[in-house]
Amino acid sequence: MKLFKSLFILTLIFNLYSCEVVQEVNFNTDQSGQYSLGFDLSEMMSMGLDSESDSMEQIDSLIVFSDILESKKDSIAKLSLEEQNKLKELEAYSFYIKSDTTSGQFKMKINYDFKDLEDLALFGEKLKDQDIKELNDLNQKLQATDKSKPNMMLNISDSFDTTFNKDKFTLSISQEALEKAEKEKDTTMTADNPMANLMRFKLRYNFPYRIKNVSNEHAKILSNFKGIEITANLYQMVSDPKFFDTEVEFE
Repeated sequence: MKLFKSLFILTLIFNLYSCEVVQEVNFNTDQSGQYSLGFDLSEMMSMGLDSESDSMEQIDSLIVFSDILESKKDSIAKLSLEEQNKLKELEAYSFYIKSDTTSGQFKMKINYDFKDLEDLALFGEKLKDQDIKELNDLNQKLQATDKSKPNMMLNISDSFDTTFNKDKFTLSISQEALEKAEKEKDTTMTADNPMANLMRFKLRYNFPYRIKNVSNEHAKILSNFKGIEITANLYQMVSDPKFFDTEVEFE
């Protein structure tokens, strides 16, 4: 299973003010679960970088696509089969959005209910070419200082290989992503560089089993012993492409 194309979205990192991206996966025993990807672009908003758009001044809402599709099923039935199938791909998604230009807040979280690891790998693929206003607004904000890079949010896929069963969980950077990271590695970046904390990237995994051992020294075991959290800044991600690689053994 692969997640996150363009390793750690380096094309995005250098074009944003301080931003936090949180990826969280909650696994069930049958390998199903919920994946979420959250963005906090509040600092960029507060700096006035989104002054061209006032369409989302006051929003605090949860959009559940399965409910929307059900309420509009009669209209959807009149569409072509191709269009119906495309919309059906959205059934497993929900979006939480909080936007307030007065206080300078913009937070967005995309949730995806997956059936198994193979289905989880399709998170980004199913969102491609979907005309979703909220998603388009997010992409516009991610392009705030570089409008030449389209669909940045959807470039966050395909960088990790993942396995999970009752005995073990593994996360490792894919060979393709590793080669890309090594090729584009910024050797001038240092730990004390002011840009090192420009981007904060957090991975959080929750399991239905208690943890016995964790191989990654950077991983924090959650208080219930059924989850891990790994956080990295820009320097850590750039200097060590395998920073997030880990193996978790269960009791």
